[in-house]
Amino acid sequence: MLRIFLTVSVLFWNQLAAQDAVAEGLGLCEKDDCLTPAVIIEDKNYLEVQFKERRRIETDVDAVDIKSALAIGLDKLFSYARCGNVAGTIVPLSAPWGVFGYVKNGEIQQRFRVFLEIVPQVTNPPEPTDPTVEIVTAPPVWYYGRGFNKKVDEQQTEELVIQFLKDLEQDNQPFNSTFFDIAYFDTQGLMAMGFMKTEE
Repeated sequence: MLRIFLTVSVLFWNQLAAQDAVAEGLGLCEKDDCLTPAVIIEDKNYLEVQFKERRRIETDVDAVDIKSALAIGLDKLFSYARCGNVAGTIVPLSAPWGVFGYVKNGEIQQRFRVFLEIVPQVTNPPEPTDPTVEIVTAPPVWYYGRGFNKKVDEQQTEELVIQFLKDLEQDNQPFNSTFFDIAYFDTQGLMAMGFMKTEE
């Protein structure tokens, strides 16, 4: 009985922490004009969110882990934003930044796609001079998401991704289990992770 109580308590506090993280992320984005979901549906210990069409810059990175992928990828993307484009101008970017990662046989692969959001006011961003950097217009899409507002290390981040995947599988949710994304909103641990919802 005590074990059940403790388990329920942990799940409850984790859900409250996730809700706080989502609220904190939304507040930050309202202030800084960054990407926010168009629709948010609270469900179990995660959310269903829909994002509108948005534009970002992306680059593919082979790396041993998420932290290394971010370091390599963000260097390229910030170079684009700091005049590394055909117009030789500064391109304003906004939070979040992050990675798309790939899962195979329950393990995160050493292949990532790093991204940074372009502010909505930039309607015609200049092309990159680096051929490995790409401007992408992401279509409207639904995600199952979970928010966090505490700093975690690389191993814990990967464990959180795999646990989220298992939770969605256990709930028989329709989702693409081959890739995930992690979006970072600050350097203090405010982040969200998600798996793309598919048709039921």
